[in-house]
Amino acid sequence: MKSLILKRLIVCLFTVFAFVNCNKKQLSAEVIVMNSIEKHGGIENWNSLRTLSFDKNVTLFLKDGTIESAIKKHQEFSFYPELEGKITWKTTDEKSLILYRKGAVIKFVNDSLITDSSELQKAKSSFNAALYVISQPFNFLNKNTKLTYLGITDLENKKVHEVKVGYTNDTADSDKWFYYFDVTTFKMVANKVILKDHTSLVENNSFDTTTDFIFNQSRKSYRLNANGDKTYVRATYFYDNFKTEYQ
Repeated sequence: MKSLILKRLIVCLFTVFAFVNCNKKQLSAEVIVMNSIEKHGGIENWNSLRTLSFDKNVTLFLKDGTIESAIKKHQEFSFYPELEGKITWKTTDEKSLILYRKGAVIKFVNDSLITDSSELQKAKSSFNAALYVISQPFNFLNKNTKLTYLGITDLENKKVHEVKVGYTNDTADSDKWFYYFDVTTFKMVANKVILKDHTSLVENNSFDTTTDFIFNQSRKSYRLNANGDKTYVRATYFYDNFKTEYQ
């Protein structure tokens, strides 16, 4: 009788141990990101892309709510056989073009070639930032990325998984990125970034489903205070006219 009870106890303990380990696996940062990638279109589709293009409308606001600037940019990325890209936009006084080819950036303003090294560095940073944003969450699973699961939290009365995304070359002064995924659908619904001089929260308010992917359609960026509270809307973003080609 005692032997039977002991065997049942061992079986129960093993079951609990297996359940806990399974639950931990389900809630790991990697599994959450993989589920989100699948939700947003799948890694096979993403890796099969030849080209991706879209329009991005950016409106910046001052603290009092007045518009600081409003720009419409057209962005094009070619992934195969090698990475290339183009970003174009116009303002009242000028038109600008950034080209990325073979690891280098060329910039034109009103058809004049820009040679200033600091301006070219800004142009390269702009191109890299544009590629970084549109590649989420597909670019979160690579050897240079470090994922940390921080648990379930509340975001605008919604339960979300919080994942910190770091990089192998980060330093103490590097920007700190946090991403939020719906606990049910695994859609990437927001992200927070802590920079040296401020903290921003960007909410993904609607999504574009005109392609095989779920891309962001409208986003809103808030400046946060030291307590993590929203202070004012810094920017709104609207994406449309998505076009994809496959290899």
